[in-house]
Amino acid sequence: MSPLSENSLTSPTTIEEVMADPKFGLGVADARAGRGHHPAFDRWTGNEQWNYERGRHWATLTPRTVALKLSGKVTAEAVQWFRHAGRDIL
Repeated sequence: MSPLSENSLTSPTTIEEVMADPKFGLGVADARAGRGHHPAFDRWTGNEQWNYERGRHWATLTPRTVALKLSGKVTAEAVQWFRHAGRDIL
C-alpha cells in the first residue's frame, strides 16, 4: 500500500469531472481575480478543497483567454491545458 492510500481514501475520477466541480470554478475565479483563499475553505470536504486548489493552480498556469466553461460545459481547450500542466496541477 502506498503512503497516500494509507492516509486517505481515493477514488477514480476524470479531468472533466474535476473541472466541472463548482469548487474548481471558484478556485479559477478567485485566482484570476487576485483574491486569497475563500473564507469557507476550511468548512469544505477534502475533495472540494482539492478541486478548489486545482482550479487555482490551473488558473495560474493557463492563459486568461482560455475559458473554463462555455454554456455550462468545460471547454476542450480548458481540458487540453489541464492535461498540458497536469503534473503541476495534481
